[in-house]
Amino acid sequence: MKKLIFRLTLPLTLISFGIITKWSYGIVVDGTDEFFYGFPLIYKCDGFHTSLSTQYFLSEMTVNLLTYFSFWLIVTFTLNRFWKINIPKLISQIFWIGFGVLFLGFVYLSNDLDDRYLIKRDFDVKIIDSGFTIFESHSRDREKYQSEIKEEF
Repeated sequence: MKKLIFRLTLPLTLISFGIITKWSYGIVVDGTDEFFYGFPLIYKCDGFHTSLSTQYFLSEMTVNLLTYFSFWLIVTFTLNRFWKINIPKLISQIFWIGFGVLFLGFVYLSNDLDDRYLIKRDFDVKIIDSGFTIFESHSRDREKYQSEIKEEF
């Protein structure tokens, strides 16, 4: 079971966490309108302190990672009961090396762009619209929401 977790469940968790997520468009109470990301909790949004920065909320991100991990653990455990899953060690090593390189690149860019890492989100949000996205490739057209924003305030 330990091999299955490190060779399949954790890689699937990290890949799906980075690729598939929920987007939400909403208004920060006493703030601006923003796109938020995360499933089931919002763990990421644009930074308020400077442009091109991002805010990450670590406790919400942890809950989201545990949710993804639990899902993939149940799926892989169920599939392994019916069909023996065997991931070669070489493929697992290639994944972990690639993940390490991407993670170090992310850390470098995060430092360069002045991203913020907060323990918990400290503002309230009123969500107007939401959906699911792959690689954050959803429409970011804020014009279609302007009438709803004007009605709210």
